[in-house]
Amino acid sequence: MMDWNEQGDSLHPRLPLSRLSFRRQITLLGTLVVILFLAVLFATFATLRYTKSAVLNDEKKQLLQYAENLAREYDDKAYFSRQNNESPPLANPSSASSREVLALLSRVVVQNADSVSGGFYSTAQDALVGDSTPPQNSPQAAVPALSSAAEPAELLAAAREASASNQPASRVLSAGAGLVLIEAIPIRDGNSIVGAAWCVKRLPVLPGANRFRAYLTTLALGAAALASALLTLLVIRNLQLGVRKIEGGLHALEQNLASKIDTANDPDEIKRIVEAIHRLGTTLTQNIEREKQIENELRHSERLASLGRLVAGVAHEVRNPLATIRLRLQMARRDSTNPRLTESCSVALAEVERLNDMVNRLLTFARPVQLHLEQMDLRSLVEERVEYFREQASRQHVRVVADLPSERKMLAVDRGHMAQVFDNIIQNAIEAMAETGGTLSVAIASIDMPRNSTGLRVEFRDTGKGMPAAVVNKIFDPFFTTKSSGTGLGLSISHELVAAHGGEIQVESGEGRGTTVSVTMPAGGVAAAAV
Repeated sequence: MMDWNEQGDSLHPRLPLSRLSFRRQITLLGTLVVILFLAVLFATFATLRYTKSAVLNDEKKQLLQYAENLAREYDDKAYFSRQNNESPPLANPSSASSREVLALLSRVVVQNADSVSGGFYSTAQDALVGDSTPPQNSPQAAVPALSSAAEPAELLAAAREASASNQPASRVLSAGAGLVLIEAIPIRDGNSIVGAAWCVKRLPVLPGANRFRAYLTTLALGAAALASALLTLLVIRNLQLGVRKIEGGLHALEQNLASKIDTANDPDEIKRIVEAIHRLGTTLTQNIEREKQIENELRHSERLASLGRLVAGVAHEVRNPLATIRLRLQMARRDSTNPRLTESCSVALAEVERLNDMVNRLLTFARPVQLHLEQMDLRSLVEERVEYFREQASRQHVRVVADLPSERKMLAVDRGHMAQVFDNIIQNAIEAMAETGGTLSVAIASIDMPRNSTGLRVEFRDTGKGMPAAVVNKIFDPFFTTKSSGTGLGLSISHELVAAHGGEIQVESGEGRGTTVSVTMPAGGVAAAAV
């Protein structure tokens, strides 16, 4: 078995993120990208919100709203005065009551506004009247004061502009680090402009001018972008390493189907793909071995077919002369009075019978197998054949151990043919241990077979000297034998008989470790084997 683990192609075990599945890594990356997108939106909004011009515009809009509120309050007061046959406050701004009313209106409107003061402008007097008093704790006190004439002059100019143009007027004045904002709204009385409502706001420091929040937002945005980029690179690296590992595994599989890939620290997807590659290698190995086995069986069958035709012709040609020789020898032995001639005829007849038996075997080998199936107990048949050879085994110091199940093992077989198979195997095992003695173990077991079927296996295991691999590969070839007196047809015929039943006979052996012969039969007989 070969381990494939190229330097640098295994994800680093110290990176916990590398052990996460690609699905989780991509989910994490997607989540971070969404967060980054939201951060970009927030940063964009914050940048626009906290720029100096944006803040200044917001402040001016708010201040203009206060001035408009002040103008509306005056319009309501002027309407109420006319209803009571009184003069509006700006009609007589120099009176104490008018000044008091205007100041009261100013305080009511701006009392809740931070750093805002308000008042009115009278076109009749060309003067500012009704100024509100800022709160004592207002940040206005922190604003560096302008010159005593600068702020009132700019305020008066803005009010005059609004009254003259009948349009809002505004001013922005610098006050050290802060600003002073002025907004003025014209006030109409009928068809004429009687004055203006104005508001002033003092800003000690303009919010957003120091850009601290914008910098902080930009820093957070940069960190999120960096994290997304790093995570993206890591996910891409993991994918690349995983792909390279799979490519390397497939390349190793081309060289050796038993090669394995180490995936101890890889994501689950890589592990599942590698497991599939391992299963593919195992399946290919099994298929190749099966193809080799089928190829060997096909060559064996072709040799047997060719040899069978030759043997059948030779056997028929030899059988008739043997019959004539046997008849002549029998007649000579019967008519002879010479004891030596009678003995010689008997020896010759024995050899003729041996040759005739060989011819019969050759004809059996060449003839197609005809099965006469019957339901029978395979356990009883094996036990019968073992008992038949027990005395012969004892004479040759071979101990026979039969480990047979107590229950019956029913199978549809040809009794005579299967008895011939078992006799050949037992006879060969006893002869293999004839010189040194040993033990012959016989066992029957139920096994699982392909296509979810079951079968029976009869196993014969001896403790003889065993056989080398070169002999095992030829053991089923016709006329191949390692015995001086053997014909080499016993196991060949047994192989054909077992195959005719839809079964399989296998031999495992090694020099010095004995031989095991297994006969496997499907539970359904020939019909099951043909499915």
